[in-house]
Amino acid sequence: MYTIAISLTILALIVLLLLLIEIRSYTTGRTLISRRRLVLRIIAGILLLSLFAAVFVGLFILRLTGAQARPQLFITYWSSCLLVAVVLVWVMLADLQEVEERASQRKHEMWRDMAQFVAGQIKSADQPKADPGPEDDDPK
Repeated sequence: MYTIAISLTILALIVLLLLLIEIRSYTTGRTLISRRRLVLRIIAGILLLSLFAAVFVGLFILRLTGAQARPQLFITYWSSCLLVAVVLVWVMLADLQEVEERASQRKHEMWRDMAQFVAGQIKSADQPKADPGPEDDDPK
């Protein structure tokens, strides 16, 4: 049981640290994520931290390890934790969709830039070369 408590505490600290790093990167301008993605990641982090806290409270404070003693509280409590987990998955899927949209935009920009580069190379090849001057008519 102590292993679960220690694991939950370590995981919560890791999530909190990652959230702080993400926020700091965004505020200093060292990241290219949108404001919406930052908000989605903060919401996901908060939901994950609350889920860790809920599991800790359910296991160690309320002692809801079995439904025999308090079945109504057991079902209500763990169902609410399940609901938080489902909302967390939904938020993470929204963040994933943002990532995929940005990747698609970057791919489109890359192909557009490549096409402009190739078009520029073709134009320079089609233009007549500079006049080298009169030819040397000196027969030898």
